[in-house]
Amino acid sequence: MNTSFKVPEVDHKAGVAQSKSGYNRLWRWHLLAGLYVVPFMLMLSVTGIIMMTYKPLIEPLIYPEFISVVPTDGQSSISWQQQVDLVKSAYPEGVVRQLLLPQDEQDPVRILVKEAGVNLQVFVDPYRGEIIGALNNDATLYALADEIHGTLLLGAFGDGLIELAAALTLILLVTGLLLWWARRKRQPGYLLRPETGLKGRLSWREWHTFSGFYLSVVLMLFVLSGLSWTGIWGAKMVQAWSSFPAGVFSGIPLSDQTHASLNPGVTEQVPWNLEQTPLPASGSLSGQPGIPADTPVNADSVIRYAQDNGMTRFRLNLPTAPDGVYTAMAAAMNGDITDPFADRTLHIDRYTGKVLADVGYDDYNLLAKAMAVGIPLHMGLWGRTNLVINIVLCLGVIFVCIAGIVMWWQRKPANRSFHLGAPSSRSKKRGALVLIPVLCGLFVPLLGLTLLMFWLATRTFTRVIDRGRV
Repeated sequence: MNTSFKVPEVDHKAGVAQSKSGYNRLWRWHLLAGLYVVPFMLMLSVTGIIMMTYKPLIEPLIYPEFISVVPTDGQSSISWQQQVDLVKSAYPEGVVRQLLLPQDEQDPVRILVKEAGVNLQVFVDPYRGEIIGALNNDATLYALADEIHGTLLLGAFGDGLIELAAALTLILLVTGLLLWWARRKRQPGYLLRPETGLKGRLSWREWHTFSGFYLSVVLMLFVLSGLSWTGIWGAKMVQAWSSFPAGVFSGIPLSDQTHASLNPGVTEQVPWNLEQTPLPASGSLSGQPGIPADTPVNADSVIRYAQDNGMTRFRLNLPTAPDGVYTAMAAAMNGDITDPFADRTLHIDRYTGKVLADVGYDDYNLLAKAMAVGIPLHMGLWGRTNLVINIVLCLGVIFVCIAGIVMWWQRKPANRSFHLGAPSSRSKKRGALVLIPVLCGLFVPLLGLTLLMFWLATRTFTRVIDRGRV
């Protein structure tokens, strides 16, 4: 009796072909996603650097006469309310909206005024009791970079294009890591330094892979925190689910305005989880004891109360409507403070001086806490070290994008103008790789809808071509 067994023959060529087909499909997705994403990544990196360096570097160069004051010996500064009144008298047709406390003795007081639809930032010398100058807050280099960064100056349509780019970046990162894994080199120290001695496209690929690998985790965090500001995935889904519930104000009357109305013009200052929450309203007997009843409720008393109760540097939003409130707001995402765990928003009734709401970091839900930490990290506001690291990371992203463009251009057939240079995959077996776009599409519905429309369009186009050949 023959009890020996024969080892089944394996079709190694078929296995290699299937592996190559899967690799080519990853490469194709990575390339196609990159062709859309790269222009946006370059734009976001450049505008991000401008926004991060504006306050510490660019603003002092452009407006040196506005951003510094000299304290006078033996002379105290005029009061906060006197500064507000000074600005009111200089802009009688305007509405004073906000007062930003200075960082130090050399920093002027900045007061925001809205006049004839223009958001003015007025610089006040508190020692001499005079106005230094004013700027259109929506026409600064920072405001321009912020608008391009968020909407491409195209409103909701531009916001949607950027949201799609951010979502496609998820596919770009996943496929890039899988391509690295498929081609990884097993020698020790490979991830510590790139391979030297390569030339041309191979050298660009080596540096693209090396830099992209180390940037992938950080870029993923940038994308997720940035997506939370988008108009669909951010505002309609994540932010709406994570907003601070108005019901916790415990019987406090609510205004028909949300916290987002406190944002001055194009810049966003209100903490992410409070933007969609209604503001408390002044004019009732509700609230907790705050400013003593015999003390006038104005900028002086509100700032004094906030400082006596633990707030240091913050911006005071003044009431602009009969039911408006005084709002002292300190948020790391504005650069008011550098510690996001000290975020705080204090609302005070303009008539009674009672505390209508006092919301701090501990009151946020889990996702809102993550955003309170993630947004200032994203913006380089968590100290000087965070700023330097973010600038280096943005420069790294720019390099990876440029390296990717050079690699694609060198591979692209020179005699075929409309050929994208993407590798083809003859295998029709999708396998587990199809989960990459499916999962990313489910995570970001705008991406899912776009991928579905693209798939339907390509299927229709292919069938028309096939029928024409019959």
